[in-house]
Amino acid sequence: MKISQFKGLPFYIKLACVLFSLIALTYVVIVAKEILSPLIFSCLFSILLLPFAAFLENKLHMPRSAASMLAVLSLLVCIGGLLYVIGSQISSLASDWSQFQDQLHKTQYDIMNWVRSSFHVTRHKQETFVANTTNKVVASGGSVVGATLLSLSSIVLFLVFTFIYTFFFLLYRKLIMRFLESVFEDNNKALVHEIIERVQYIIRKYIIGLLIEMAIVSTAVSIIFYVFGVLNTLFY
Repeated sequence: MKISQFKGLPFYIKLACVLFSLIALTYVVIVAKEILSPLIFSCLFSILLLPFAAFLENKLHMPRSAASMLAVLSLLVCIGGLLYVIGSQISSLASDWSQFQDQLHKTQYDIMNWVRSSFHVTRHKQETFVANTTNKVVASGGSVVGATLLSLSSIVLFLVFTFIYTFFFLLYRKLIMRFLESVFEDNNKALVHEIIERVQYIIRKYIIGLLIEMAIVSTAVSIIFYVFGVLNTLFY
């Protein structure tokens, strides 16, 4: 059916078609979320890395495959550096574990005293409840470990497919652009190309703005914590 014929249909038929399309689209998104999630993230990453890949390709005269691969590797290096900083903060926090444990014991003692004075529950009953709860958690430790390993494997696969899709988005960006232009009529190709370029520009600026905002907030919070003498300010 052509668009002109669809416009001539009654309102209730058009409304039913729109609602059915929205329901079908929502169902497809829910069912295929495991596939669509890395595709969406890889699309965002490719939009963010597109100027760098174009710079390598046009200014340094690198092949498109090499430029795309180098752009993805640069993103991996940035993420790896961020994980290294977080890991160093965690290791520094682990070195102060004894002090942290003492503080936990003191807090636990204060909470038990408050519960005893407020609800008239003896320390023995509280310790018995905590011991029983701990035993239940330890008994279900196997399922917890299995769920944790499954989650980690899902995250690893998600990251692997995301970076693979990012590479192919950068490599075949011209082909994707031609496909999107071919969907519309020939006299609208220039307008479609301009709209796609503007959408890419807006998304790229939005992501960069979020990153700058995160950096500013993180720096400000780290400086404030450092002034007040809080250890491992970057971790917080």
